[in-house]
Amino acid sequence: MTAVPGPSPSATPPPIAGWFVQLFLRSAALPPTQAEAVLRRSGIDPLQLDARGLRVTEQAFTRFLILLARRARDEAWGIASRPIPPGTFHTLCRLIVNCRTLGEALVVIGRFYALVVDDFSIKIRREGGEAIVWLKPLRTLSPERHVSLHGATVFLLYQFMCWLVDRRIPLTAVEFSYPRRPTSAETLRTYDTREIRFEQPFTALRLESHLASLPIIGGEERLSRFLSEAPRTLITRYYDHSRVSDRVKSILRAQVGTPMSLDDVAARLHLTPVTLRRHLVDEGCGFSELRDDVRRRAALDMVRQGHVKLETIALRLGFAEYSTFHRAFRRWTGTGPTEYRANPPAS
Repeated sequence: MTAVPGPSPSATPPPIAGWFVQLFLRSAALPPTQAEAVLRRSGIDPLQLDARGLRVTEQAFTRFLILLARRARDEAWGIASRPIPPGTFHTLCRLIVNCRTLGEALVVIGRFYALVVDDFSIKIRREGGEAIVWLKPLRTLSPERHVSLHGATVFLLYQFMCWLVDRRIPLTAVEFSYPRRPTSAETLRTYDTREIRFEQPFTALRLESHLASLPIIGGEERLSRFLSEAPRTLITRYYDHSRVSDRVKSILRAQVGTPMSLDDVAARLHLTPVTLRRHLVDEGCGFSELRDDVRRRAALDMVRQGHVKLETIALRLGFAEYSTFHRAFRRWTGTGPTEYRANPPAS
């Protein structure tokens, strides 16, 4: 078994390595003339494809994946043992956008893909304070297909999970059921995780159990925009945040019911408290201000949903007593949570 530290939160998304273009082209197994046409329409020079160190832009890579899926008539680009018909992911999104929590959505995702994928099933289980989303192999694959399928699936699944709750989800660990390869570093930057492990029994995402209760951020307009921009949003949107204050808010949102000090957050960001405070001052905000804003937004989201008791919301947000939550909510909105739920603002 090998393990490596999680990636630094300050990493920025690099251009896409040409190796990934080669990988998907091999999997799709298009005739040479069709493969060349897809590359040229994507803005990728076929003559440069074998060049050492080739890198392509995210825009070109996105166009490449869209065109390749259309030409192969396979949303999995030939990586899975049987094609996934065009429109499958669109149908899944329509099914799960009405789920209440991330955990509910993951169960639906698992059941849905059990109907269209023969190579693995997506499972979720609770264990020792963690929710574990893992891929259960259903058939033996060649080493290259196994790495490609499991690596791509867990990458896209994590990005999709982040979109569903509209925040970058912190993970306790990412585990892969294959050895580390030189190309692994490209996608490892995606995960907001404490640890990355290879040569594990299963490919899996591990997160703190309470994160499975994060509410799904739905809405027809949001879903339509996401589908119109896919797969770009799955590749780049939740790669990382550029501003330190955004990364601080991401951590605070994920731990909204747990008291988090500036020192706690600084440790998550691999910064000293002094450095973190200086970054926030440079961006025109303070830690207490961000923490209060995150708590306020979470409270508004939960109260709007209507199916969770107000006393439960108070506990989830870390308030020891409902009366304290009531006073804070009135300070934030000018009204109590009961009145707000009955008559929410139009916006």
